[in-house]
Amino acid sequence: MADRNLDIGYVFEKTFSIIGQRFSELALLSLIFVGIPNIILAWLSAQWLEQAVSSGSAFAAFSPGFLIMNFLVGLLPLLLQAAVVHTTVETMSNRPSDVASSMSVAIGVFLPLILLSIILSVAYGIGLMLLVVPGLILMTLWAVAVPAFVAERTGIIGALSRSFELTEGQRWRIFALMVLAFIAMMIAGLIIGMLSFGAMAGSQSYESFASFSLWSALLNAILAMAAGVVGAVGVSVLYVHLRDLKEGTSLESIGDVFR
Repeated sequence: MADRNLDIGYVFEKTFSIIGQRFSELALLSLIFVGIPNIILAWLSAQWLEQAVSSGSAFAAFSPGFLIMNFLVGLLPLLLQAAVVHTTVETMSNRPSDVASSMSVAIGVFLPLILLSIILSVAYGIGLMLLVVPGLILMTLWAVAVPAFVAERTGIIGALSRSFELTEGQRWRIFALMVLAFIAMMIAGLIIGMLSFGAMAGSQSYESFASFSLWSALLNAILAMAAGVVGAVGVSVLYVHLRDLKEGTSLESIGDVFR
């Protein structure tokens, strides 16, 4: 079968269409795995700051809970990503999905997904240090490794190989898609940053500064929730689209692994 070209417009349109269709489910998943942990971390940070100021010692104000929440805030987005892959694939397969089933799938792949994410992060980091370009190449080659891992149960090495296979012939378009997504995230981050800076400029005391910190953290949590959902849905849509382009796989059969 001759390869067709990746439709960037389709990926964007389908991404936001699915978010609209499954908004409540995706919002709840994002709140559980990203929003609430970030809000708790912000509250702990404010408590730490207050105690550090009153005691005059940052070390004396240290809390194990603060360290644990930092750890969880780094890991729980992986659960969101896996859960959203399930939701997206099921939606594109015209099958029902719910929060419980998506969470179950995510928990089932969580530990190996951590290892896959570590491998990807280390590889990307090394690649970016080597004059940037190798890192960008790896990001493009392995763009759909995570959804392939979740949706096909390929294993870690299999997910990397599968992504390499699916992206073949489409990599420049995938790279362009990544650049557009990055620009959109930068704009959103800039807007949040401007709102936070405006609030900080009005802080005249510790109390107002602490209040600013909480509001800033809340805005950042909302941004992280939105970015997590949009990014995970977008990558999942890209994965399904690439399978259709490369293999002509019917949408209905892609979600069979979840049955």
